[in-house]
Amino acid sequence: MSTWIDRRIEDGALILSGQRPFYTLSSSVLGGGLQEKRYLLNVQVPHGYTSDDPWQDLERKVEGLGIPLSESVGMMTAADVDQVVEGFAAGDQFQLRVYVTAGVGNAARAGMKRKTYPGYRAGTINIIVALDARLSDAALVNALITITEAKAAALQDLGVTDATGAMATGTTTDSVIVATTQNPAYTGVHLYAGLATELGNAIASSVYDALTASLQEGRAAHE
Repeated sequence: MSTWIDRRIEDGALILSGQRPFYTLSSSVLGGGLQEKRYLLNVQVPHGYTSDDPWQDLERKVEGLGIPLSESVGMMTAADVDQVVEGFAAGDQFQLRVYVTAGVGNAARAGMKRKTYPGYRAGTINIIVALDARLSDAALVNALITITEAKAAALQDLGVTDATGAMATGTTTDSVIVATTQNPAYTGVHLYAGLATELGNAIASSVYDALTASLQEGRAAHE
């Protein structure tokens, strides 16, 4: 266990928490957007899960875990959270941990026309990047872009395609959480998190490696 982040898996949920609330930017079902949250969650749902109200489903699950909704940011996955792949990196003025669960049954290529759905469909790539560092709001957005680019690169290098055979850039239900401690012990504030920076390069490499490992392990399990 790291001194700045605690990880546990309980009742089908990956639960991350820290010594202080995280400053988060996410596309999550629960607690999305720019928020301050103490708990980062990736909650498993049954394979084939669909819902017109995933928010309520997730809220019930989080409440059942005894975790305050107001302090939580959470997403859902049909992948086995017990098989989460983790990564670690450190550099000047930062440490980071990456947590990835992945399923590509509904792989898709951005920009292609397709049928869309009003409800939530599971079968997704969920990525959590937790940072012990200080980041500006702009750097958090930059980190989100870097994560997405690394995800697309990993899928293309693995040859993952959508139903038409086009190279996939993600799935139709991907979710990302970027969380930073804003630890005052660090004297520097990261203003950028693109590929030209040490921080951005570490994020990209960690996400790429973890997603690659997750999908390769998933394929091996079905061979």
